[in-house]
Amino acid sequence: MRSLPALLVAFLAAAWPAFADEPSSFDWSIWRRLPVQDGGRQKPLDTMAWETLRMLCNRASLPDPETGQRLDATALYVTMLFEGEALGERPKAGASAQGNEVSPGQADKWDRALLLRVDHPALRQMLGMSEDQKYIAPADLQAARIEDPQTGRESGFVEWANRLRASRARMLPLVERKAAELAAALAAYQEHRAGLRLGLVPSPHGEHQAWMSAADLVRAESTSQSDPTGLLRQAKTHLLEARDALRAGSADRFNEASAALAATLAELGPQQGAYPAASVIALEVAYNHWVPFRFAWVLTTLAFVGVLLSMGSGWRVLYGLGVACFVGGLAAMLVGFGMRTAISGRAPVTNMYESVVYLALGTALFGLVFEWFHRRRYVLAAAAAVSTVALILADNSPAVLDPSLQPLTPVLRSNFWLVTHVMSITLSYAAFALALGIGNITLGYYLVGSRNEEAIAGLTQFTYRALQTGVLLLFAGTVLGGVWADYAWGRFWGWDPKEVWALVALLGYLAVLHARYLGWVGDLGLAVLSVICFALVVMAWYGVNYVLGAGLHSYGFGGGGQGAVLSAIVLQCLYVGVAVAAAARRGQAAFAAPASAASAPGSA
Repeated sequence: MRSLPALLVAFLAAAWPAFADEPSSFDWSIWRRLPVQDGGRQKPLDTMAWETLRMLCNRASLPDPETGQRLDATALYVTMLFEGEALGERPKAGASAQGNEVSPGQADKWDRALLLRVDHPALRQMLGMSEDQKYIAPADLQAARIEDPQTGRESGFVEWANRLRASRARMLPLVERKAAELAAALAAYQEHRAGLRLGLVPSPHGEHQAWMSAADLVRAESTSQSDPTGLLRQAKTHLLEARDALRAGSADRFNEASAALAATLAELGPQQGAYPAASVIALEVAYNHWVPFRFAWVLTTLAFVGVLLSMGSGWRVLYGLGVACFVGGLAAMLVGFGMRTAISGRAPVTNMYESVVYLALGTALFGLVFEWFHRRRYVLAAAAAVSTVALILADNSPAVLDPSLQPLTPVLRSNFWLVTHVMSITLSYAAFALALGIGNITLGYYLVGSRNEEAIAGLTQFTYRALQTGVLLLFAGTVLGGVWADYAWGRFWGWDPKEVWALVALLGYLAVLHARYLGWVGDLGLAVLSVICFALVVMAWYGVNYVLGAGLHSYGFGGGGQGAVLSAIVLQCLYVGVAVAAAARRGQAAFAAPASAASAPGSA
């Protein structure tokens, strides 16, 4: 299943480094495609380097503190690994986590570089940083002393934060949770620089066992008995040769040693245990660098602009270009999902990032289907706008929406339930998001005082159909979730926060549909409720995971973005209020429907 898409894309990964590398004679493409193990998953070093840099400072690249040359994630990772003195050293007594503590006298240029991001303003103040200083050097953080908020006593930051890490971090105040995360980032920095996290050689004891790290490889004293093929000793030799060549600034020697190391590991890996195919590794490298979901939001943005201009000007050529861009964006999303599925071997709907891009895909699909049958441009415009916003959020918020591929928790290791339950729920959110977009366009007509009753009637009809689709999918997904819960946890319903808010959202939208059917709300009322009720989706989807942080759905928890989400909800409510006030001032359609509307809920 993985081989076909991998072969189709592998050649792109091979061609990419020719123009992706920074201007340098050092060949980092060999290291990008080097299979490693980290976080319980086999992946290219390129992915591990991206994930590490995002975790440390939420950046895609950094300049060398001395030369100023900008290094991408892979180049930076290998450079920090080889330029440090800790590679192969055993952890010192009292070192944080598994890394080595750095004394001020031993600190090198990377230890003194502003690498670690400090997100919380109160934490910056606690560390003696200025309000606008967002980054701190590892050596400075290691030496920092703070006043313990609980006891009022002075304490080393690392010592205090490591105690927090050992406690139940979810129950801590936000500033203490951020402190624990910062200490974890420091420990990870130290472990990565020591080569403790860079798994290079598979374990002969099983696919899921930890690989031999770069540090273990350097420390290993292999003999002809323990290493009969001599490949382990060759790998160690080539690794040290590459390190020495980089320190000496010899690009030719570095490239030669890197190629020899990759070839040796490619021969040694399959002999030791499960080793990923080169085509799958190349596919993941291509996915990292081509970023299909970024292509998607660029195209959906162009689609929105094209369709919007065609609505204002009547030019059919703009509409045709808008549709072409929309289809291109949809194709880019499908390619992105296909690549993630081929890489991970599962449906890509297991974390908040994947659910956001899947919502964008679902909204685009629903919008295209409605547009295909009814040729109403505002539906395509609404779908393009919602998809664009979702994709931009996913592409530009890696600290909140982690795009990395992670191993599944045991409860999620069922492709059948992932496809039926999780994808049904997320598709329902997509339908409600489309209704949100159409509802906002309807409110725009009232805001500007439009008397185009035909357009408003059409918008109302599509809003109603989108809400019906969403309710059907949400009901099916909720029932399937109960069946899965009975299978996984031994009970159909347990009033878990996620379950409760899914039920609240379902009942809320059912109330909207019934109110429209009974004639209690008219065109304006349906538009208002379709927009306001999306707050229930936000709570069930985002709030349970990022605000409440409680319940059996712990695999979906995260943090951050609460201020931005709350601001978006407030702005949306203000827009609704202004539109309703404008409609009332002009004496346009009342909130409730006329008596005749009760028999025709889907029309004006």
